[in-house]
Amino acid sequence: MPIPPLPSLVEQRMRDFAGHGPLRVRHPGAAREGSDLFCHAVVRDQVARHGGRQCYGWLHSVPAPADLQRGAHGFTFHSVWLSPEGQLVDLSPHAFSCDGWSLFIPDARRCYDFVGERGYNALVIYTDVRHCHHVRQLNGLALKPGALYWASHLYLLPVDAYAGRFRRASRHLPEIQARYGLKTEGGRLIGLERLNRQQRIELAFNYGIH
Repeated sequence: MPIPPLPSLVEQRMRDFAGHGPLRVRHPGAAREGSDLFCHAVVRDQVARHGGRQCYGWLHSVPAPADLQRGAHGFTFHSVWLSPEGQLVDLSPHAFSCDGWSLFIPDARRCYDFVGERGYNALVIYTDVRHCHHVRQLNGLALKPGALYWASHLYLLPVDAYAGRFRRASRHLPEIQARYGLKTEGGRLIGLERLNRQQRIELAFNYGIH
């Protein structure tokens, strides 16, 4: 059965942000864990081989589709394939998308930068006051129920306070080491524990480093 619709408040927030309402997009089968991480490259290669077009947008990733009425809703920047026949297909569905459907919100305003390997952080909306209080205890940010936030690990930022872009840390290690006084050992950054909260937030949102 197709997945149920988003709560009206969540749908309107995402429609205002992305410029489009949610679509139920078929996918070819149960996803492999982590396959959604490579969605942009998978769709790009599909277009090169079979034609069609790459469509960017937001994959509903929290909560699982069977429990859409919970008080927190997350969205991951994602790509789906528009086939030459005009059919949208999710080639890299999220690991929980095992019922044949993904909930996807197209976004013609944003795209993945393959040259700079720059994408977008995740989005989250809390609709339950209890969730807002719990998150405030974790990260100190006073949340407004029904508002849209950028999310990276436990850190949140209002969507109007930040552009949302992040770069792949592996391509910018010298820059990161010089700016934050860090070292690399065995492929891992050493010295993160010495950074202050603001520096940790910068690393989380700009490079996906937690």
